[in-house]
Parts: sequence; structure tokens; C-alpha cells
Amino acid sequence: MDNILTIRDLKVAFQVKGKSAYALDGIDIDIPKGKIVGIVGESGCGKSMTAMSIMGLIKKPGKIVGGSIDFGGKDLTKTGVKDYAKIRGKEISMIFQEPMTSLNPVVKVGKQVMESIILHENLSKDEAKKRVIDIFNEVGIPEAEKRFNSYPHELSGGLRQRVMIGMAMICKPKLLIADEPTTALDVTIEAQILKLMKKLCEDNGTSIIMITHNMGVVAEICDYVYVMYAGRVVESADTKTIFTETSHPYTTGLLKSIPTIGKKQSRLYTIKGNVPNILNLPKGCRFVDRCDCAENICYSDRPENGFISQNHMVSCFLKKDIR
Repeated sequence: MDNILTIRDLKVAFQVKGKSAYALDGIDIDIPKGKIVGIVGESGCGKSMTAMSIMGLIKKPGKIVGGSIDFGGKDLTKTGVKDYAKIRGKEISMIFQEPMTSLNPVVKVGKQVMESIILHENLSKDEAKKRVIDIFNEVGIPEAEKRFNSYPHELSGGLRQRVMIGMAMICKPKLLIADEPTTALDVTIEAQILKLMKKLCEDNGTSIIMITHNMGVVAEICDYVYVMYAGRVVESADTKTIFTETSHPYTTGLLKSIPTIGKKQSRLYTIKGNVPNILNLPKGCRFVDRCDCAENICYSDRPENGFISQNHMVSCFLKKDIR
């Protein structure tokens, strides 16, 4: 299958007190054309850092120190600031977690979306305005012409998120990164936004990276899933395999933490402890201190990535049939 984006052995480090602390430590990710790929894990696992690396938005003291990000034959880790500006917003777009902090509160939303298209395409203001109103209609914003002149605070959370999606999609990018796009929305609006994103993917052939900690969202729209923990990918497979043939104890813990309708539980399952600080990572497996199945080797050695089937990767010593 053709990939629009291929990440290999990507490492991002922060210099802290003269030491290198790795926020990403050798991750491999493939994003196929026209597919939705989920990246899941708790806060602090490296999901958003992966997105920022792709967008070229890593700020000092952080730095990409190894690996490659291949986008359409171009290694983004070696792309200059000017070339990145041509790609960002046009070929790769991103939807951030909270639209209220992403939108300028003193500029009308229509004008903010117009800025994106005028920057990348040679259009007049009238042509750009028409494109913005068209995209507002496409993403389901009612009374699009009226909303064009609205300020962010005049819109509901769902409409603000639709504006952000419209802004991201107006140049018809090849890759859309959605970082927790439904976090602040109620379940009804969340369902509408997910349906919209799936439709945009199908209609335009856009690949989507869905960054989330919500396994329900993953089950709803993702084709493939990467499970991240403490800066590494610990398991990856197609969505059905992740849910039915779970192989890593961390993935198992995430799935057990989901409330189940009709199942009586006195207490919801939780994974003990917290994600380790990147300045103080365990010597062996990074999940070892929280794992109920840890063996002696888990404390001393770091497990390698291995495939237990054609497209099912897991990084764990417990899978004896890794090949």
C-alpha cells in the first residue's frame, strides 16, 4: 500500500541540565494514502510531539536528533523554514485540541480562514471569500455567509471546531493531523465532527492522523492504530486486530479502562502508576513498573519491535512467538 508519510527511527530530544531527554525514541509510523490512522496513549506518551515533529514545530530546547520523516519523497527533517512554510497549511494541515485558543479572538473567523488560502494560492479577496463560504457549507456551518463575519466567542464549541476543520481543509491537503479534535465537545457534537472528518477523507482522498486517548473514537473511524508509551510505539495493527487480538499489556490496560454498557463493575479498571518522566526512564521496558505481567528480563533489557503477524507489531518479551 502506498504511504503518504513514512516515519523511521524518529528521535526528538530535549537538552535538560546538560543531558539529552528523549521525548521520542526511535518511532516508526506509516500513514497510507486516503486512510485514517489513530495514535493513542496517555498524556505524556509522545502523541502530540509526533504531530509537532511532522509539522516542523518543535521548539528549543527540543530538537529532532535522528531518523527521517518522508513526505512524498521529501525528508521533512532536512527541510528549511521557507520550504516548510509552503508545505504547512497547503499539503499538511493540523487541527489543534482547543479551537478557542487556536483562533484569534479579535479577528472574524472568515478572515482567519481566508488568510490561509491567500497565503498559498493566487486568489483575489472575492474569490477567497467565496471559497471560505463554500468550505463553511461543506463542513456543516449553518448560515455560512453570516458566520463568515462572526468572532470566535460568538460561536459554539462545535461551530468553532468546524471552522478549524474548514481552515485545515480549505487548501485540500494530502495529510490532516487532528490532535484531540473532539476533547472539549459533548458526545452529540463529537459524533458529528467524526462523521464529517470521515466524509472529508473519503471525498478528497486525504489521509488523517487522529491523535486521541479515546479508544471509542479509534474504534469509530480509524483504519490503523499505533499505541504509544513513553516516547515509543509499543503496538500497532489494523483497528480490528488491536481490539480483538491485543498483545501488549499497556494496550490491554487501555481497553480494560473503557466502561462497558450492561456490564456490572464495582470499580472501573485503572492502570497503576503514571507515565515515567523522560528524565528518569526505566532501564528495561518502559512499562515495567506498571505492568502486572513483568518478568526479570523486562527490568534489565529493552524489548525490540517484532511482528507476530504480517501487519501486527508489538514490543514485548511476553509474546514468545515474535518473529
